[in-house]
Amino acid sequence: MDVLIRKTDIPDDILTKWQNIVNILARVLQVPTAVITRIDPPLIEVCRASITEGNPYKNGEKVELARHYCESVILHRRRLMVQHSPSDPEWSSAPEIEYGMVSYMGYPLHWPTGEIFGTICVQDCRENSFGEKYEVVLSEFRDIVETHLAMVDMISTLQKKNDELTEALKEVKTLRGMLPICSNCKKIRDDNGYWQRLESYIASRSDATFTHGICPDCAKELYPGYRKN
Repeated sequence: MDVLIRKTDIPDDILTKWQNIVNILARVLQVPTAVITRIDPPLIEVCRASITEGNPYKNGEKVELARHYCESVILHRRRLMVQHSPSDPEWSSAPEIEYGMVSYMGYPLHWPTGEIFGTICVQDCRENSFGEKYEVVLSEFRDIVETHLAMVDMISTLQKKNDELTEALKEVKTLRGMLPICSNCKKIRDDNGYWQRLESYIASRSDATFTHGICPDCAKELYPGYRKN
């Protein structure tokens, strides 16, 4: 499956909200299964599954991609509705039939930048034509989950920028205040009253390093025959 996948972790508080969402979905729509999945080729993960009687899926369960209902939603990035898979030639061999789930409705979930996250869906153990109520409720909860993904994306971006700023600040060490310096030898007196060579004082308080040479003026004074090239 050729899809752009993001590896950003989902915080626990968001996962708790998603658990509430799938529980409510299953109860309101009176189906045994409501699930939020996440795609991670070649696997698809049950991010959160409703805690309902007859639901065969568990949180964290992963299965290989093998023409699952949700796989089609992710691949085509549009809603899928399967009324009764055993009598539908396209879905008569769907893996979900082994779990007793013969009908399905699901929507794709996207990150705000367009990458696919996974799906939000409901499944039923009996034939289900999924009327307007299902579409309205499921699409509304899809919007809520995508709002959560936008929040996660924003927090992740801010954290990345904060990490970059922290690293930058580590490289910027400034010397502040008035520095007592000897007018003759140019040593600096530190906070403990000890006199240090200028380069030692600065090196101990910054990331600067020193190389030594002789400037032209000093060269003339020390070496009268010196001529600048």
